Amino acid sequence: MSDHQQGIVPDVAKRELSEFLRMAEDIGLDVARQCRWLHMSPDDRSRWVGILSDAPLPSYPELPLLLRRLGYLNNRLDRAKRLN
Repeated sequence: MSDHQQGIVPDVAKRELSEFLRMAEDIGLDVARQCRWLHMSPDDRSRWVGILSDAPLPSYPELPLLLRRLGYLNNRLDRAKRLN
């Protein structure tokens, strides 16, 4: 991965995770349900939330998988929000 890509990847992950957490908070989604929706343990979720404070990227779940999940969930939450 090039230096340029290494700078972009964490930014994309941070942006998608921030968006998910914001929308989850808006609808009152608790941490346990967030974990179920993301298919991860509370510890895994905590490590991923750490990237928002510049912690290193966790290795599990793998970044491409997490980004797919976040993209799907962010899309669904956004669509539900628009319908209300």
